[in-house]
Amino acid sequence: MENATPVSIHLTTVITQPDGSKEKLSLESEGEWIQKNNIDYLKYEEEQNGGTVRTIVKMEEDSAVILRSGAVKMRLAFRRGDKMVSSYESEHGTLSLLTNTKAYTHHTPGRKDGRFQITYGLEMQGSSVGTYKMTIDYKEAVQ
Repeated sequence: MENATPVSIHLTTVITQPDGSKEKLSLESEGEWIQKNNIDYLKYEEEQNGGTVRTIVKMEEDSAVILRSGAVKMRLAFRRGDKMVSSYESEHGTLSLLTNTKAYTHHTPGRKDGRFQITYGLEMQGSSVGTYKMTIDYKEAVQ
């Protein structure tokens, strides 16, 4: 990919379980912001379950895809107001996921910073596992 800009990434996910309990996860990472063919991409890595997970977030006007590979292999697809089939692969096989996108915004107030925010219901093998609200704030890293 071209024109990669180093960025600092702050990711927060709030998960509301079907029973109403909430869990909040946060991640700080360094990554890259790339714009190609008028589509924004964020690339970053995180350590999880004893391995490195590489994540690419593809952000379009009304849809997004989150691809994770390495220690975890997952593809989450989103389209505003729609349900999308997704997948999660583990050593036990591939699980079918369904995302139900309730809210989606992506804006870049500056040239090299922005916010990606998505709220979605997640089903695994036909059962609800909760509602997720993910926010990724990113800004150009100071060199």
